[in-house]
Amino acid sequence: MARLILLILILLGIWYAWQKIKSSSKGDRRKQIFFITLLGAAVIVVLLAVSGRLHWVGAMVLLILPVLGRLLNQLTRLMPWLAPLFERYARNRQNQSQQQEQEQEPHQEQKAAQADQGPPLSEHEARRILGVGANAGRDEIIGAHRKLIQKLHPDRGGNDYLASRVNAAKELLLNTL
Repeated sequence: MARLILLILILLGIWYAWQKIKSSSKGDRRKQIFFITLLGAAVIVVLLAVSGRLHWVGAMVLLILPVLGRLLNQLTRLMPWLAPLFERYARNRQNQSQQQEQEQEPHQEQKAAQADQGPPLSEHEARRILGVGANAGRDEIIGAHRKLIQKLHPDRGGNDYLASRVNAAKELLLNTL
């Protein structure tokens, strides 16, 4: 019964909000929609906190965040000297994150390449992996590779490491021909 009453109240609130938005001027509609969305979010947070699905501290934090955003906006209007400080802080944080990403990219690529390929292969090891002789031709290497990769491919129950070793062996032998 309580859920039915809650549903009716929600539907009445939505209907009332729709009527209010419809009757307002075009300039006020944006403000009305923002305010109603904010109010709806606040009601949802309070309902979750009351029903025990959200801790009350989390509810307070979620309710205070929009207020803090507006307060910060008002502070920058009242004290214009704060705006450049916020902008400089944001720019510095963005530059630092970009530098960290640029520093990490080459290392990640090298690690990924080493993890996939493992230690470098010699020609003898490549021939042993594929099971071909020293005088094997292009067709024999490709055929042996096909046979092995069908057994060792990750989609067929093999693993990435073995498949990458078989691929590396094939590439090495084909390049040495």
